[in-house]
Amino acid sequence: MTQAVEVVVFRAKEGISDHVLTDAAASANAEISLLDGFISRDFGAADGQFIDIVHWRDMAAAKAAAEQVMKLPTCAAFFELIDTKHMTFMHFDKVALSLPKNIWRGRTPVEN
Repeated sequence: MTQAVEVVVFRAKEGISDHVLTDAAASANAEISLLDGFISRDFGAADGQFIDIVHWRDMAAAKAAAEQVMKLPTCAAFFELIDTKHMTFMHFDKVALSLPKNIWRGRTPVEN
């Protein structure tokens, strides 16, 4: 069974601060994490854009969740803050990439 990755890139509606939108996204975690097939969620922001990445057990769970989430109150409040004219919503099949064991060649990855 192949995991699914949901990716949403968007902007906040005019007049909505980054802080308000980020708080609403965090509040939605409780409801999203209870949906069947949920694995994990990552959220990021840069230059007025946001990215919401959710990993699902499989594509069927991802698509079912996309319909169910619209009916959840905290999620609906979060979605109300999103400028849907500047939104991209996509589902992908997760692809496992094999990296060579010597990828760092004696170096360590850069830490944030």
